Amino acid sequence: MASISSLIKVHKVIDDLFFEHQKALLHFDFDKALHLLEAHRSTLLSHMGDEEEILLPAYAERGEFPDAGAPKLYFDDHEKMRSFIDLFAETTARLASEPEIERTLLQLLDREAFYLRLCSHHDRRETDYLYPILESVLSEPDKVGLLDRVALRGEKHQKR
Repeated sequence: MASISSLIKVHKVIDDLFFEHQKALLHFDFDKALHLLEAHRSTLLSHMGDEEEILLPAYAERGEFPDAGAPKLYFDDHEKMRSFIDLFAETTARLASEPEIERTLLQLLDREAFYLRLCSHHDRRETDYLYPILESVLSEPDKVGLLDRVALRGEKHQKR
């Protein structure tokens, strides 16, 4: 049986990559932190692309959703998340050359904490609305068809 909700597994991969990035920051291993952030970004953008190009159009077309689950909110969150990741990459890339590394690092970690709250809220919206509503309105063949088009599925893309 095809399960749209199984896509939540990708979030664990994304979250784990970001956690490893933050651990590298705490160890002042800025090259590793940047590499892990780029892996996080790549995985996140692929997942957001799947949502924006495949899942959200089906959701908007077939779903009956409350205001808190409106498709526009997902797109808005994605835009904010992209902006945050760009800022984090720029900051991480220049951390080693900062005159006040500790101050800049603390500011970065503070912004990253805000980003993580945004991600948590976004994930909650997906688990409360997007995935269960798609599960309820799509036929089994439609679910299989959508999932076959999705690039990232948690069981295929584990952290290396």
